[in-house]
Amino acid sequence: MVIHWNPWHGCHKMSEGCLNCYVYFLDRRYGRDTSVVTRSKTGFNLPIAKNRLKEYKIPSGTIISVCLNSDFFIGDADPWRDEAWKIMEERCDCYFFIITKRVLRIPLTLPKNWGNGYPNVEIDVTTENQRAADQRLPIFIDTPVSYRGIIVSPVLEVIALERFLATGKIAAVSASGESYSGARITNFDDILTIRKQCIDHNVSFTFHQTGRYLLKDSKIFSVARAMERKLASQFGLDFVAKQ
Repeated sequence: MVIHWNPWHGCHKMSEGCLNCYVYFLDRRYGRDTSVVTRSKTGFNLPIAKNRLKEYKIPSGTIISVCLNSDFFIGDADPWRDEAWKIMEERCDCYFFIITKRVLRIPLTLPKNWGNGYPNVEIDVTTENQRAADQRLPIFIDTPVSYRGIIVSPVLEVIALERFLATGKIAAVSASGESYSGARITNFDDILTIRKQCIDHNVSFTFHQTGRYLLKDSKIFSVARAMERKLASQFGLDFVAKQ
């Protein structure tokens, strides 16, 4: 079971990968200003909410994706983050999945009892091009985290990940194209190159979404939003690292 937990909403664009941010796109439909970061009034305590029997409403073993409408490490959320960490610590029976671009802020915002990382918290860093990879990943591999992943999304160019994968500190890589308004083209050959690097270093790989436009065999294919994940899966590119 996978659920989404958004303790706060809103973000600030910070790099090329943010150009066509899906949160900004969706918020425009409702006249909401994405650049204003606000604490959730009703959902902040979602993971620890209880029923009439004083049992957690969210069952043990649930995978909880955190802050898909923001960035967990954004500075605007500093007043609320300690509470969020305490919730993750309390729900040590659930698995929390965090995605961020703000690698520099991770060490500054970790809880005092973090140690080498909460075993139930995974942190993945997104990187869209070589510049972003070279800026973020050297810091990330030296940050104490129980489970580290890289999300190449959107894939704007082929990225050399070998030196980071060779450290043995990256557990998995996921790659995808871009959706919604203004989506840029995903080059299928770039996906294959990233995948090969993962296989060469025995790091799990997932192609989780084609994006709106896919360049393959010198042709650009327009992919319906509802088919992006299904088509990516049909290519059969996913690789599970050998133990």
